[in-house]
Amino acid sequence: MPSIYNDRPIIGITCWRQYLAKVLEGRTETNLYTLAEEYVACVRKAGGLPVLLPHGRPEDAARYLSIMDGLLLSGGGDIDPISYGEVNEGLSYDTNMAADQFEMALIHEAKKLNIPTLGICRGVQILTVAFGGKMHQELHHIYPRHPKVKGKEREEILALRHGLRLKPGSQLAQVYGCTEMEVNSIHHQCIRSMGQGFDAVGWSEDGIIEAIESMGSWLCWGVQWHPEKMEGQQVIFDAFIQKVKESMKVKRP
Repeated sequence: MPSIYNDRPIIGITCWRQYLAKVLEGRTETNLYTLAEEYVACVRKAGGLPVLLPHGRPEDAARYLSIMDGLLLSGGGDIDPISYGEVNEGLSYDTNMAADQFEMALIHEAKKLNIPTLGICRGVQILTVAFGGKMHQELHHIYPRHPKVKGKEREEILALRHGLRLKPGSQLAQVYGCTEMEVNSIHHQCIRSMGQGFDAVGWSEDGIIEAIESMGSWLCWGVQWHPEKMEGQQVIFDAFIQKVKESMKVKRP
């Protein structure tokens, strides 16, 4: 891994495949790989070197990760229910089975290589599904008091907040230096059952699992909210990049 001799670890960030109508230099582009710029900004601010990962074949995951020091699984569309052994009840949107398969291959390869991993929103969901967990395809049927995103404009959605409780003594409680805080609510699905090898360490006020940590030697965190879109949440990126740097030192020949 060439970056182990560099203070700036290479962080692979997954992209979101979207079908948009964009006019670029007189051409109409409708099939784009996208990523909110906040992810890149937060990784750079923490001292990492971000590299965007387009979807590929599952067998490409090992080659991608051979040049990465850390993996960040970004937000995006819903996970195809087929990926966790169920059918789409008409409540899962913008699904992409190829994206699911590629990201799950990245996750398993990251664990195999002991590459620190952080999952955000869809990221925590695909982490869960990759290890046998399942999703609620629509959380508001089960948690009616949770803030709803459907039918709201972008600015309204970004302003939605709910309370969060972190497990005392968990890694994420140590990262944030507290066990209670307020986070944003940019999701309509949530974890129904945990993936094998993970511990739930964060819950919304109404009991939704919102933060997970791996229980073994592999450093892996997942959060349901979007820290990159909130003031005061740079701390999780700083802590993650620090963990990546520590991992690089251990792997250094």
